[in-house]
Amino acid sequence: MLDLLISLGWGTFSLTREKAENIVEEMLKKGEMRREESKTLVRALVERGDKERAEFRDFIKNEILNLVHKGNLVARNEFADLEKRVKILEEIKQESAQEIS
Repeated sequence: MLDLLISLGWGTFSLTREKAENIVEEMLKKGEMRREESKTLVRALVERGDKERAEFRDFIKNEILNLVHKGNLVARNEFADLEKRVKILEEIKQESAQEIS
């Protein structure tokens, strides 16, 4: 689900290189910019899209973590750590029971 949300966000928050190049090409055709400026603009648009994707990904990740903590849910790695601790305690208990008998 996280991947789906991120994918949806990428489409709304960024331009692909191809779209950026198409926009710049149209501007060149209309004489709204020079060829030298076009490469810089494409690079800036793509970099901005990359930055916005990263920010969106971080935002979603933080929101999910907040929901997990607010809902008193346990993350998978926290659950695995608890399982290990319980297993160790069970082994200690079994060893103690064997020593007593």
